[in-house]
Amino acid sequence: MNVLIAEDDYRLVMIHSEYVLACSGFHLVGYVLNGQELFKRLDEEEHVDLLLLDLYFPDIERVELLQDLRRKYPKLDILIISASDDMAILQQAKRCGVFAFLQKPVDAALFKQTLEAYAAQQSFFNRPYATFSNEDGARVLGGSLSLKAASTLHPDLPSGIDAITLQRVYDLLHQSEEGLTIEKTCEELGVSRTTARRYLEHLVREDTSYTQLSYGEIGRPERRYRLKHP
Repeated sequence: MNVLIAEDDYRLVMIHSEYVLACSGFHLVGYVLNGQELFKRLDEEEHVDLLLLDLYFPDIERVELLQDLRRKYPKLDILIISASDDMAILQQAKRCGVFAFLQKPVDAALFKQTLEAYAAQQSFFNRPYATFSNEDGARVLGGSLSLKAASTLHPDLPSGIDAITLQRVYDLLHQSEEGLTIEKTCEELGVSRTTARRYLEHLVREDTSYTQLSYGEIGRPERRYRLKHP
């Protein structure tokens, strides 16, 4: 996922750049230091998925900034990083469909958690399903971070378990009424059998899912993984 940083403080640009580069699955396409440069860059850049946006630029009115961005770039996702504690700004951000609002200074752990939540949400939308449930709607629209990143569901991930991939496996289990086989997981996520088994078995050990043996007409029984529901 391609990320652009819009921040007038170069020191924070460097800090947030390091945070982005430390998150798996994210690519930093660059940064801008003022409002005019921001709109020029968005017009020139082929594809930006996520904009990390400061609201205070000396050359542009902050009240109009979000509205102009949403009008000109309706598919652009926005994560605000600002020192503002103005409730009116927060309400405007909500109305403009901002993914999340982080107040400065942002520590690395919260930054990583927020990007993982964004990645999990993108994974949810990119699934090969044309429908969603009431629970899905509540999770996605109930709040930007209500769709939990895998790292918050499982805070102490062992070596070899990536939070974003784990969330993708979890989402796939959530949508599977018949349960998942290792082969189906490989097909849907484009991972190896070893990787699929490692993540599925991790969720079993975490008591998030369970396994059943499915007996076909011919051949060995098939191991299926199912999500536990409260």
